[in-house]
Amino acid sequence: MTFPRTTWTTWMLALALSLSFSSCRLVSSLGKGQAEDLPYGKETQLAYFEGQGHLLKGDLEDAYASFLKCADAQPGEVAFHFQLGKIDLELERFEAAENHLNRAANLEPANTWVRYHRGLARLAQGNGPGAEEDWTAFVVARPGDLEALLECADRLLSQGHVLPTLNLLSNYEEEVGKDEDVRTEALRLVEQTADPKSLGQFLEAAKKDFPESDVFQLQWARYLMATDDLDACLAELQTLAKRRPNWGLVQFELAELWTRKDNLDAALPHLKRAMSSDDVTLESKLRVLLGYGLLAQEDASYRDAYSALLERMMTAHGDEPAVVELACDWAYQNEHIDEALDLALLLLDLAPGDVETWTNLMAIRVDLGQWEAMVGDAQNAIARFPLDPLLYYYQGLALRETRQSGLAVDAFRGGLNVVLDNPMLEGALASALASALRDVDRLDYSEDAFERSLRAVEDAFVLNNHAYYLSTRHAMPEGEAKLERALDCSTRANALMPEEGNFMDTQAHILFKLGRHNEALVWILRAQENGMGGDAVALEHEGDIRWALGEKEAAREVWQRALEAGGDENVLNPKIARP
Repeated sequence: MTFPRTTWTTWMLALALSLSFSSCRLVSSLGKGQAEDLPYGKETQLAYFEGQGHLLKGDLEDAYASFLKCADAQPGEVAFHFQLGKIDLELERFEAAENHLNRAANLEPANTWVRYHRGLARLAQGNGPGAEEDWTAFVVARPGDLEALLECADRLLSQGHVLPTLNLLSNYEEEVGKDEDVRTEALRLVEQTADPKSLGQFLEAAKKDFPESDVFQLQWARYLMATDDLDACLAELQTLAKRRPNWGLVQFELAELWTRKDNLDAALPHLKRAMSSDDVTLESKLRVLLGYGLLAQEDASYRDAYSALLERMMTAHGDEPAVVELACDWAYQNEHIDEALDLALLLLDLAPGDVETWTNLMAIRVDLGQWEAMVGDAQNAIARFPLDPLLYYYQGLALRETRQSGLAVDAFRGGLNVVLDNPMLEGALASALASALRDVDRLDYSEDAFERSLRAVEDAFVLNNHAYYLSTRHAMPEGEAKLERALDCSTRANALMPEEGNFMDTQAHILFKLGRHNEALVWILRAQENGMGGDAVALEHEGDIRWALGEKEAAREVWQRALEAGGDENVLNPKIARP
């Protein structure tokens, strides 16, 4: 017969041990880190090695059974209870883990690794004070090991045990000695949890214990500012600034202080120095910069300050997309379009994965009329963000402006295929599609696209355009229904914008096409009273209406005025020559 490999290995190990030792001895070093030889029988020794083998293979339950045999045979051995407790921890049997670790701790109270693991078991059961007690012994035994201390503190805090965390840090300082790093960590917790009075008491004590600490003096100054003791705060900050004139955090706080005192002239020099300093986080700088940007848009007195701060930020952080974006927006708002374009292109190099980088660039290209370049931008952007409908809108605009209306139709339809829960953009895409379809003489589809646009959002200009195109394409009697629809759209457009002369001209033309000439004359005269008086098209429409009313001389006179206003002579001259 053959033996299974595991059985064979175990048997051979037992045989070797029996030949080598008449009384086995086990090195008991798992729990305390130092060797202490103890005599055990060979069955216990064999169970121990079996347990270690199971651990190596990850068979925790089998390892547990082996170590349990060892603990039953030798209940006074720390290592066996320690191993059992660690396996229970791994298997999240926290109460059992604590029981085994209690036995180990009772056997060897000075073993801080046992205390560390028992702290884990206690914390897992919600016993923060118990974990703090064990971990105090653990960290005090390791003076200077702040990594171990802060790991234990973070574990406690992550489970919401704020007071035990503070007690742990305090206990460490009481036993080992005052430590500024430890106190700084405690301050972080106190700032998050304590009331202002308790925070003030904590900072006063920290200043007393660490009189040379710039950090605690700065925190004390911040506390004074938060409690509106601005004069005392200024004194503290000025002292710090003399000692460390290049410390950006002090300059930042001085800027904040003078801003609170409504003294922008005093705040700005400090803020400029802070913006150039690596001591101040980029997030803090951006927060202040955004605030000044909002103020600059509302109050012109802040514009120079904001421009100066932006310049400093571009010098210090010109490779940060958020900074470049702010500079680009500011240049655009101030109509420095070429500068805005340069910054938009820089932003594209820095953040090509942000869709707003592309849309901002294309918006600037629209202002500059750079349609060819915009076609390429849109194509590249859509390749990155195929589900963003705005990119298709820009693509369609650029294609139509470059006389590629057929491709523009495809672009606008692409946008409509992906637009979702955005009626404004859907309306804009459908309206633009309608215009592109007219370019390629697909008029039925164009009318459908106008109707979709109006279903998405009722826009006065779209209403007017749809109405006008319907009136120019259709005629009585076959087109009466279309003309009535045109009249509905025009009436609504005039209701939305009652002083728009161009809309009144459309209304007049539709009424004329419907044969309602007297009403049409009223509307065309109103249109001329509202900005259309010298418009060649409006004058031509008036002439058409007067001719239909039998006012032939008046019609010829008005057509002549339309011709003089730049109207189409090929259309107007034959009308003027009518008998």
